[in-house]
Amino acid sequence: MTVTELTTQQEFDDFVKSKELSVVHFYAPWAQQCSQVNDVLKEMTNLEQYKDVKFAKVEAENLPEVSVKSGIAVVPTILLLKNSNIIDRVDGANAPALTEKIKQHLKNKDPLLLDVFQTKESLEERLKKLINQAPCMLFMKGNPANPRCGFSRTIVSILDNYKTDYKSFDILQDNEVREGLKKFSNWPTYPQLYLNGELIGGLDIVKEMDESGELESMLPKKNSAETK
Repeated sequence: MTVTELTTQQEFDDFVKSKELSVVHFYAPWAQQCSQVNDVLKEMTNLEQYKDVKFAKVEAENLPEVSVKSGIAVVPTILLLKNSNIIDRVDGANAPALTEKIKQHLKNKDPLLLDVFQTKESLEERLKKLINQAPCMLFMKGNPANPRCGFSRTIVSILDNYKTDYKSFDILQDNEVREGLKKFSNWPTYPQLYLNGELIGGLDIVKEMDESGELESMLPKKNSAETK
């Protein structure tokens, strides 16, 4: 095996779309550290333990579009890619770090998908915990003392009118929750009211239930000590 020189954007795109691990060194011929990295990569191509890795190098200044798109700010920079996705990187001539990362990603057959799954799973778990933080949870803009939109102000007024025992979460303070909850509950707007972990709905539905008289009996009430 050799270290492939990539001289066009098409060559780069074709090289990194492989499902195998690709290691690409962005270098400059005038930088001594880059020469050292090229020597390390050349040695790696001769080792049995790296037989499933593809090695390449790109003269960063000759392919500025690729360099900018790949976030290359300095040379040497080494990218680790699979299926055209950057899964890791090493900035600078750090052979031990490069060796460790290559070994790590060879063990993990699909790290990118695994990371995405873990992120999604952890967000879902976090949303479930927030929704079940109290029997009555309100996700709103601002907080009950200082609502940040008219809809949130109105729903707080309705809940307070019934002396409802509820907790709230300010979705303006956490964009991950704000966007994630929309998808999790399949409800695109705020505020959102939950009872015992189940979505009741937004302001329109709460107002309808209030007007029909069915809302009050569903809401947990503050005890007398709290209301004094």
